[in-house]
Amino acid sequence: MPHLAEIQKKYKDQVTVLAVSDEDLAKVEAFMVKDSIIEGKTWAQAMSYIVATDPDKSVKTEVFSAAGRRGIPSSFIIGKDGMIEWIGHPMRMDEPLAAVIAGTWDRAAARKKYDEDQTLQQEMNRIRSGLSAAVRANDQDAAMEILDEAILRFPENSSWRMQKFNLLLLRFHQYKAAYILGNQLVEKNFDDSMLLNSIAWAIADGKGLEVRDLDLALKAATQANKLTESKDAPILDTLARVYYEKGDLKSAVKWQKLAAKNANADAMGDSIREALEQYQKERKARL
Repeated sequence: MPHLAEIQKKYKDQVTVLAVSDEDLAKVEAFMVKDSIIEGKTWAQAMSYIVATDPDKSVKTEVFSAAGRRGIPSSFIIGKDGMIEWIGHPMRMDEPLAAVIAGTWDRAAARKKYDEDQTLQQEMNRIRSGLSAAVRANDQDAAMEILDEAILRFPENSSWRMQKFNLLLLRFHQYKAAYILGNQLVEKNFDDSMLLNSIAWAIADGKGLEVRDLDLALKAATQANKLTESKDAPILDTLARVYYEKGDLKSAVKWQKLAAKNANADAMGDSIREALEQYQKERKARL
């Protein structure tokens, strides 16, 4: 909402920002007079653009649904001739909007890309649906077949390999296959701190694991921490947890202290501080 207000302010009379709600008018009016996230302003004052309702769902049917949209928020840029120029998330509309206003926008190319993206999304949804059904049925063979198809179809998308790793390790307990894939993922994504952290945490924290490759977890966690310069609390927490699982309480306390230092005052921060207390208590008991 603040982003749309900024767009309206920036382009003034060149652009009309119109938000359409599928809720009834009374509910929208009640919301607009409430305090907003901007101190001293109601939502009506903070939004500073037109808000309308869609009581007969005609806009939803003829625009939103017709474009194949499902999730909200969704934005549409409509040009001077009344034709839709662009469709997408409002946070990504700045560049296309500027091009539309400047007269440099290629509508045909944008439509082609949108259609290709929609087709791709439908294919991704088909794979996810099939995978979900296979997992619910605890059908390992079907799940692996679906994931292998996805990996072949989208070779640059590491999320499919991560899903396969997690299922092999945490659901089906196929340790040998899981750790072969885990090593491949670490080697190929050695510059991706989030992926490395996810692998390390799955190994260190996974419930019911009879085999934990803690050397692989340490390699992943150490590199993730290096990439984030020992400043990311969750990654530091993972590194400490790996050392804890390896029985190295001195190192676990060292890294958990740094995690606590960098942690926020939230639920995750509380969890990190609780883990520090546990590690310190256990280390003291061993001395």
